Amino acid sequence: MMNRFAAVLVILSLLSTTTARAQQKSPPPKDAPKTEAPAEQQPAAEDPSLDFDLLEPDELAGAAKVDPELQARLDRRRTMLKLHQGLGFALAAGLVTTTVLGQLQFNDSFRGGGDDRNLLGLHRGFAVGTSVVFASVGLLGLLAPKPLEKEEFQWDTITFHKIFMSIATAAMVAQIILGIMATDRYGRLSETDLATAHQVVGFTTLGAVSAGIFTLFF
Repeated sequence: MMNRFAAVLVILSLLSTTTARAQQKSPPPKDAPKTEAPAEQQPAAEDPSLDFDLLEPDELAGAAKVDPELQARLDRRRTMLKLHQGLGFALAAGLVTTTVLGQLQFNDSFRGGGDDRNLLGLHRGFAVGTSVVFASVGLLGLLAPKPLEKEEFQWDTITFHKIFMSIATAAMVAQIILGIMATDRYGRLSETDLATAHQVVGFTTLGAVSAGIFTLFF
């Protein structure tokens, strides 16, 4: 009797296990609502780039990708303005050296330092070299290609830079002429006046160039 009862329990256990497995494998009823997979989250929009280019605006950079001629002009402009910038610092250093040498020679010649003119040759050499660098810097800035002209006049850093460098150009020409005239009047009464004017204009040139650099980089 006990053996039969145990056998019945085993059979019922097997049947229940088989039924459970069948229910797990059976597909869901057709009427059951379908659950949609959650949509993938779209990546957050990236913040706009904060990069900028001082040499050409973004729209020009984009247009240059499809216009080889415009790209060539932009590349040439970039190269020339980089040289303009590098030679500008060399110009400032040359002007400082030339001005210091000129002031020392002025003190020797007209302020009781002994008029031996031992620094005149060195001052003149730096003056010639600085003048060549000044002309090169100006030509690089003027001849650099301009892909687009400004539609309206604006008081920006470039405008102030051009104003100061225009003053420096006029002063540079004036001090060269005054320096030649002062040397030619050596030993005459007018030599002191011409040398003083040359000195004042020289400091004006140095100040204008320094201001032109300051407006762009500081």
